[in-house]
Amino acid sequence: MTESEFQEFMITVGYRYNEKTKSAFNSFEGFRTVIEFGQTDNKYFLKVKAGTDETAVIRQKLKDYANAHKNHVTKAKYTDRYIKITVRMTIDSDIDKEELRQLVHFMTEMFKSGIIKPLCAICSRERKTGLYVVGTKLTPMCDKCLARKLRQYEIRKNKFITKKQNMTLGLIGAVFGAALGASVYILLYQLMPTFCMGGVMVIIPSFIGFVVTGRRATVKSAVICAVLSWLIYILAEYTAIIANMAILIEQAGGGIAVSEAVDVINASLADTTYLMPIVNNIIFSSLFMALIGMIYFLKRNFTRPFKISQNIL
Repeated sequence: MTESEFQEFMITVGYRYNEKTKSAFNSFEGFRTVIEFGQTDNKYFLKVKAGTDETAVIRQKLKDYANAHKNHVTKAKYTDRYIKITVRMTIDSDIDKEELRQLVHFMTEMFKSGIIKPLCAICSRERKTGLYVVGTKLTPMCDKCLARKLRQYEIRKNKFITKKQNMTLGLIGAVFGAALGASVYILLYQLMPTFCMGGVMVIIPSFIGFVVTGRRATVKSAVICAVLSWLIYILAEYTAIIANMAILIEQAGGGIAVSEAVDVINASLADTTYLMPIVNNIIFSSLFMALIGMIYFLKRNFTRPFKISQNIL
């Protein structure tokens, strides 16, 4: 099921859909219910923040419902003041819609029973809540928690805006981080020569090093970090191969001869049979580096605060 199909699926049972969080939501008897779609495993997850004095009763009700719908419901739990029900979807949309209608009816009856009470997701107190988009998540919050979160957001936003980037220190931190990751990769390579995640091990500490010392991430710094990481990774790959060859020469009784290992490797690189696996390893790892870099700098979780929306209910 695609995201657009899931969106249509939710609308048929009275839910609304938020594109930013890629989840559906609605309000029943004061409870804010959220349904998240697990596209990779074709499941959806219904979540409700709720409190009760009869935990055993609620858990038994959820267990009974899961047993009655065992062909669809894989989990139905009440933990940490959260009700979470996981439902497996089929290829028949009519059956899935009917299953969701029954789930909504079951939850609505639970809400009406008075056994559970709606809670704020932040302070876990029984207060009137709204539903807000915080970053990429839907969060039910009371007015007091909302006011506190908004104050925190303004403080962090102002701090972010006034924070000036220190490119020099950032580059030092990036190089140090990349070198640290490269050193670990060289050691791991001796144990697992087929290990192909060296690029990731180099680029992540490089980004972290830049943000910690340079104070603020930008697109320019992302490009610089990526280029530095790639160069250091290529050097690390070459060093790891030479170190591995030097160990093999030593084990064969040739003593510690790094220069001999360099000569052997340089000669071997002229052979495409030997060279191609190394090139494939570099390409594969470089693609991972690019992906990690995009995710890290597009989200910028370490620098930019999450914006809070108006009540969407």
